[in-house]
Amino acid sequence: MAYSRLVFSMSRLLVALPLLAAAATVHAAGIALPVSPQRTTVLGNQTQVFAARFFDAQGRALVGETVRFGNDACGTFANGAFNATTVTDASGTATMPFTALNLGFIRCTVGATAASGPTVAFEVVTFRADPANITIATATDPVEPRPGQPFRVTATPRFGQFPLYNVDVTARVVAGTASASIGSNTGNSGQDGFIQVNVTPDGRMGDYDIEFSFAGKTVRLPVKAPVNPWQDLWWSGYAENGWGMSIIQHRDILFTNIYAYDDAGKPTWYVMPSGEWNSARTAFSGDVFLPRGAPYSNYDVSRFDVGAPAGRATLTFDGANVASMDYTIQGRSGHKSLTRMFYGEGAASVVPGVGDLWWGGLAQNGWGMSVLQQGRDLFTLWFTYDETGAATWFVMPAGSWSDSRTFRGGLYRSASSPWLGKQYDPSALRMSELGWYSLHFNDDGTATYQYSMGGAPVVTLPLTRIPF
Repeated sequence: MAYSRLVFSMSRLLVALPLLAAAATVHAAGIALPVSPQRTTVLGNQTQVFAARFFDAQGRALVGETVRFGNDACGTFANGAFNATTVTDASGTATMPFTALNLGFIRCTVGATAASGPTVAFEVVTFRADPANITIATATDPVEPRPGQPFRVTATPRFGQFPLYNVDVTARVVAGTASASIGSNTGNSGQDGFIQVNVTPDGRMGDYDIEFSFAGKTVRLPVKAPVNPWQDLWWSGYAENGWGMSIIQHRDILFTNIYAYDDAGKPTWYVMPSGEWNSARTAFSGDVFLPRGAPYSNYDVSRFDVGAPAGRATLTFDGANVASMDYTIQGRSGHKSLTRMFYGEGAASVVPGVGDLWWGGLAQNGWGMSVLQQGRDLFTLWFTYDETGAATWFVMPAGSWSDSRTFRGGLYRSASSPWLGKQYDPSALRMSELGWYSLHFNDDGTATYQYSMGGAPVVTLPLTRIPF
């Protein structure tokens, strides 16, 4: 299922740490600018060159200016002392080799001061190569990547709790029952203190590791096959844009909703609430129902009628992200090719894991909400009943977290081509924005759904996860 706003990418902001206040100092007699990284890490007994440029008050390079380098006892300069002098070259640049002491972890400042006054200061970490005190923290984004879904790993080298700047970290994939490729085998932690590696899984349903190494320390990040590998949003691609299928998985049971259109092009849904696997566990088959109920605007559980099975369907999975559906519903048969839809990104660790099937409890039995989650992004489908009691659905394809527990977005209704047993025509798709919605997820595992259509008063409905 896709609309103009369904497949979207939420930009992830990388907020750079502020530079030191002394990154560039303006003195009455001139200006000093760092050339070397402002934050850096130097391994004990290793040498790094620091450089800074100096200008006079009119912005002209200070050539032949005496510059004094100094540090607070964390290393020595070319003369073997904690202080040394040099002169600027034709570009106004002064350089000085610095060799870190091998005394363990020290945070210090290396300064460069011109004779006329301008000063540059560098924040330096020196440490002994002690794997026992070095860590490499890792985090995936999304936090639970799916097979075949590209994701990003952030690796942060630290000595104790302190990040290590401007160091090279190597990465590689250790194949298991699955594997992946990475964008680069080496990254520099730079001024932010971390590297980021783009990972593209090969799509197999299996496990593998991503290994990171620095200064004798090696850690492995295990990437496991998801415990609910089929739960997600599935569709037939842009060639059948406008309809789709949600799968919610509990253990080995799949709860499947097909969101499609009746012979008049009105939205309708079919549900396969359970089923059974074949012996190879590649195909899942079950009865399909087309329920009726009371209008969503004044729901009456006594009018809910699931009815007799309207037919039967089989979902066949070919790898992690490709499937097909064969069905006979209301006497009409068809075959659909399906792929998993990738619509989300961003670290789910900053928001709750809420992907599941939600409802209003037994007092509201008959309608529900499929909340699909990829990373921090949600795609929600509300399956309910119209004013005649016929099955209908609304879609919430996008939104944003207004806080760590509340997701808000636009509420839409669609109309499109008849679906059952016919060739689907995506050009018939029409989308109408009806209003807004919000989902607030409580600490106790419940949720609250609020919506307003056409400026009408806000409706509030309590939600809980559907057990099955």
